[in-house]
Amino acid sequence: MPGFVNIDIAEHAEITLNLNEDKLPFEDSSVDLIFSYHTLEHVENYLFALSEIYRVLKHGGVLLLGVPYVTLTKYNLVNPYHKQHFNEHAFRFFGNLKGSAIEENQIAFEQVYCKLFYMGTFKLLPPPLRNWCKNHLFNVVKKIEYGLVAIKTNDIEVNHSARELKKKYKEIARARKPYKPSASAKKSTPFEKVFKITKLWWNGEI
Repeated sequence: MPGFVNIDIAEHAEITLNLNEDKLPFEDSSVDLIFSYHTLEHVENYLFALSEIYRVLKHGGVLLLGVPYVTLTKYNLVNPYHKQHFNEHAFRFFGNLKGSAIEENQIAFEQVYCKLFYMGTFKLLPPPLRNWCKNHLFNVVKKIEYGLVAIKTNDIEVNHSARELKKKYKEIARARKPYKPSASAKKSTPFEKVFKITKLWWNGEI
């Protein structure tokens, strides 16, 4: 991603590390913004990784996060590489539900927004019916994105709007560039492009 220090477990990233065990190479409270796209579901030592993210973010620093939705069966629940699952309540345990579990940690985030990406015809339903389907059926929501703000002191008010963070998320997601394509990669035909766009719409990607 342009303008970011890109971190990955892959060797061709700018910084290669394992989020399960390696500390982020930044000072405490030194980072303004972290963007993570479909990564944290792969991390087994989730609380350690999240604590590192929280440690390096400034008070009021932003975590923009995209992950699969918990009830997606084909690409999430049966995926042996997915170690964590997320829904719209996942970060309440580091906000207004903090302290409801026995374990204690310093992590504190304010959830400014979360956005659900409904699949296929579910996105056309009226909100009450769509919400019922989400709560009672599988494969209604494909993925979820969050706009989170690190809270480290009560002395300084944090002011981020949902609109601001959604716009920032979209800008960064669109600016992402793939790693170098393999030599065998070929250009898509017009039909393949139309099919891909239709499939993305059906799966709730667009």
